[in-house]
Amino acid sequence: MPDEVKPAAQPQQQVQIPVDVTNRETVYANFVQAHLNADEVYLELGTFSQVVTPAGPDPIVLTHRVIMNFVTAKRLADLLRRAVMQHEQMFGVVELDPNRRLRVPQQPPRPPGM
Repeated sequence: MPDEVKPAAQPQQQVQIPVDVTNRETVYANFVQAHLNADEVYLELGTFSQVVTPAGPDPIVLTHRVIMNFVTAKRLADLLRRAVMQHEQMFGVVELDPNRRLRVPQQPPRPPGM
């Protein structure tokens, strides 16, 4: 049986896919919650003023929902992990515990008699 001739491997051609940003919106969110089903991740984004009045805390206002499949969610998780790691290397650890984030400036000791 003669040797089978295999075609030479061709280099993969990279395709540049254009990105259209003409309808892009910019939003601010300091609150996120996630919901999952078997196929998708739902991210609810919004703002929380953290204002507490005698009537109670201001409500969290959810303004946007992002729905993605788990492939995109994993890519987003990796991108965010790398972004936070780079930020922490430059500026220090991002503290998640709000009690540990509060930094009360140290007052210098007052001289006697003042």
